[in-house]
Amino acid sequence: MSQQADSSQLANCDHIPVIDLSNIDSASLEERQKLAQTIFDACSQVGFFYIKNHGIPEELVNGIHNAAALFFDLPEEEKMKSYIGNSQKFRGYSPIGGEKSTGTEDDPIPEEEAVGVLSEAFDIGYEVAMDSSKPKDATLPPDPYELYGDNQWPDEETIAGFSETYVQYCISALDLCRKMMKIFALALGLPETYFDSSIRTPGVTSRMMHYPAQPVPGEVQEGLGAHTDWECFTILSQGKVPGLEILNHKGDWILAPPIPGTLVVNIADCLSTWTNKTFKSTIHRVNNLSGEERYSIPFFFGVDYDATVSVLEKYTSSDNPPCRSPFKAGDWVREKLSRAYVGYEG
Repeated sequence: MSQQADSSQLANCDHIPVIDLSNIDSASLEERQKLAQTIFDACSQVGFFYIKNHGIPEELVNGIHNAAALFFDLPEEEKMKSYIGNSQKFRGYSPIGGEKSTGTEDDPIPEEEAVGVLSEAFDIGYEVAMDSSKPKDATLPPDPYELYGDNQWPDEETIAGFSETYVQYCISALDLCRKMMKIFALALGLPETYFDSSIRTPGVTSRMMHYPAQPVPGEVQEGLGAHTDWECFTILSQGKVPGLEILNHKGDWILAPPIPGTLVVNIADCLSTWTNKTFKSTIHRVNNLSGEERYSIPFFFGVDYDATVSVLEKYTSSDNPPCRSPFKAGDWVREKLSRAYVGYEG
């Protein structure tokens, strides 16, 4: 993996910083700019950072992890009622081995060599109910990429309050993500509102992930293979069991252990593209070698699916041309999803 990765996918560090978000809502522009500078340094050097004082209530975090444990403890036939293969929008339950390690864009794993991962997942996408900025009767925009909504929720009789718990968590996470986009804009020397018009109906996917303990002690089977994320950034609640690792410029895998009271943020491909790879979309993987069950809840935040991702001119020069031509976010995400899931074709 490390041989072909470019420097924008490798963390220039031997540890992951912890950033206090207390001033993200500060009335003082100077305080927000100071926070933005700290975030710029983390994004341009590491691509990953922990956040504390992030505003998502601890009871919501605990609630979503409890819901995940209940869901994955269901019999397989119950989980398969929400099978992702029944969805045209990559929503629902993906069993162990139902997702393939695809590598990265610069170092893809050939399809015939891709193996199923040692994890299972439950995926949901953006719904109006998750968005505190929308009235309850708001409608979704035109969806040519078939990526909004149509989530497959388990019945109330199966897990009471499951969808309500997940939606409440998503409301809080989405509020935080919109604040993060403002601070990212400030970090990039742009007006704080620069991205606002592109995140009115943002491309959000969240997953509950379950990584069983390795079946054979000492024999590593990837829980989730080395990859970069596709959207703008990810907010991860990783529970209490370690497993997440990021790749640094020396070719070393650095463990990102759970830190109580924090979430993990990592930059993904779309935001890295906007910055002409100034922000690193860092390669990472999950190996659960703990001997325990591991649960994590990533929340992938992207721009509106019909928004165009285009390299910012201020991050280009004659020596540093745009890393990629402009593209529609929905095209990008749908193509990536179709490669990752068993049972879908391009």
